[in-house]
Amino acid sequence: MKNSIIITLLILTAMLSSCDDLEQSVDSNLPYVEKLIIQGQFGINSRNLSVSVTKSIPPLEEATLDKVMIKDADCKVYYKNKVINLTHQGESIYVSEDTLTIEEGVEYRLEVKWKDKFAYATTTIPKNPEVISIKKKPIKEWGNIYHNYEFHLLSKDKGMIGFDFSEGYSYYSDYSLINKENTNFKILTDRIIEFNDIGDVFIIQFFDMQYYSHYQTRYEGDSDGGIFNNGGLNVVGNVKGDNVFGIWYGYNTFAGMIEDYLEE
Repeated sequence: MKNSIIITLLILTAMLSSCDDLEQSVDSNLPYVEKLIIQGQFGINSRNLSVSVTKSIPPLEEATLDKVMIKDADCKVYYKNKVINLTHQGESIYVSEDTLTIEEGVEYRLEVKWKDKFAYATTTIPKNPEVISIKKKPIKEWGNIYHNYEFHLLSKDKGMIGFDFSEGYSYYSDYSLINKENTNFKILTDRIIEFNDIGDVFIIQFFDMQYYSHYQTRYEGDSDGGIFNNGGLNVVGNVKGDNVFGIWYGYNTFAGMIEDYLEE
């Protein structure tokens, strides 16, 4: 028995020693390439443009704001015949100084330069779909009658659409894809939504279609985290360049009263 205990202790000691050696060898030999990371979104009602510019760090290094922060990037947005400079405003945030009027259907091109890295992306805010009607559909569960809602839309542009409802608490439905132009489209809310007051408000957010691939890969199985926390593998972004990653998307919004569109 005593010999068995001694042998077990020797094995554990050898394993722990091996783990230390592995950590050191991974830390010193793991190939690593620094990446430029871009994060930016803006809506039709935005009055300025902003973007976060950071850098990656080696996987075994503890992340801190000081280590990832970039203060000296050159950030510009091009649209129509205009060039907008985004200046560093603290931490890793770059913001346009002038008050802007954001427009539908206009291409906004972001360019970021830092050291030997160059990142770029384009996005366009789609035109909001027209809400034709909203149908209240009964669902029977556990002997009770509940309802969900079917939105009948007419969309001239492609994009990714989501809904927000004000019913004492916020509920955000799953996104849907509108992948054809000039399309009649019906979206059924995927969960039961029971309104206490017919005067409740719905809000539509309509994203540039590029956002759909990011949403699918980023939020699969995890729709509540930040854009780089947990979530799926092989996350897709639309920012291009060598050793860069990120997102740059525009979106439209529209709010309405349920009662104004509800079918009798």
